[in-house]
Amino acid sequence: MRFRALGLALALASGCVPRQPPPPGLAAADPADSCGPQVVVFVSAGDLLGEAPRRQGPPSAEDLARELAQENAAIDRLQIAFDALLYCRWTEVRVIRADAASNVVPRAEASARLAAASGRLRADLRRAQQLRQGLSERSARLEAAVERAAPGTAAALLAERAARDAPVRAVASAPVALRLRPDLRAPEVGRVPAGTEVSLRPASGGFGLVDGGLRAWGYGQLGAFTVLQQRRAPVAEAAAGPQAELRRLAASNLARRDNFAESLDLAERSAEAGFEPAL
Repeated sequence: MRFRALGLALALASGCVPRQPPPPGLAAADPADSCGPQVVVFVSAGDLLGEAPRRQGPPSAEDLARELAQENAAIDRLQIAFDALLYCRWTEVRVIRADAASNVVPRAEASARLAAASGRLRADLRRAQQLRQGLSERSARLEAAVERAAPGTAAALLAERAARDAPVRAVASAPVALRLRPDLRAPEVGRVPAGTEVSLRPASGGFGLVDGGLRAWGYGQLGAFTVLQQRRAPVAEAAAGPQAELRRLAASNLARRDNFAESLDLAERSAEAGFEPAL
C-alpha cells in the first residue's frame, strides 16, 4: 500500500496522472492551477488524519497502539502528498522562469504568473500549518494517554528527541547543494561554499539538515562535510515488557510529526527567499 501511495505521488509530481473526478465530498482541483491534482491529494491526505476515537473509558495499551499505528500511516501519506505538492510548485516556478528567460512569454506576464504561483504556494503552506496544529493538539492527548499506560515514556521520548536534534559543527569540504528534502531529486534551495562552517544534524538517506545562516538552510549530503565535533551517542534503554511496542510506536509517531514540521519550516523559509533563490 505504501509503495502504491509513493508511486501515485511520483506520478502526480511528474504530471503523468490525468485529472479525474474527485471523491464525494472533496472539492475539485482548480482548473487554473497546474498543481491542482497534487492539492487534491494533499487535502485528501489531511482529511485521513481524522478525529480522536470516542471511548467510554481510558484507552488500553492495545487501543493506543492501534491508534498510533493508524496515525503513523496517515502521517506517511500526508508527508508523501506534501512532498509531491512542493515539487510541483517548484517545477511550476522553474517553467515560468525558463519561459521568461527564453522570451516565450513577455516579462510582465511571467511576473504575473510568478505572483499567482507564490500566492498558491502560500495557501498550501497555510493549509499545512493548520494540519500541523491539528497534529500537535492530537499529540498532546496521545502522549498523556501513553504516559498513563506506559509510565516513563515521555521522559524517554524527550531524551531521544534531544539526542536526535543536537547539531554538530562541520565545515563544507566542497561546494554543497542544499535541497528541500533529503533526496538528490528534491529542489535545490541554496548552496554552501567550500570552507563554510555550518550547524549539521544528520537526516535520512545520507543527508544532513544544514543551517549555515539566513540564506543557507536545507539538506546537504553528509559526505561533503568534515565534522569538527562528534555527536555523543545516547545511551538507549533496553526495551522489554508489554509496554515496549507502545513506546516504539510513540517514538516513531514523534519522529514523523517532527519530520513533517521540519519540512514545513524549510518550505516556508524557501518561500520567503523566493522558493528557488539560485535562479
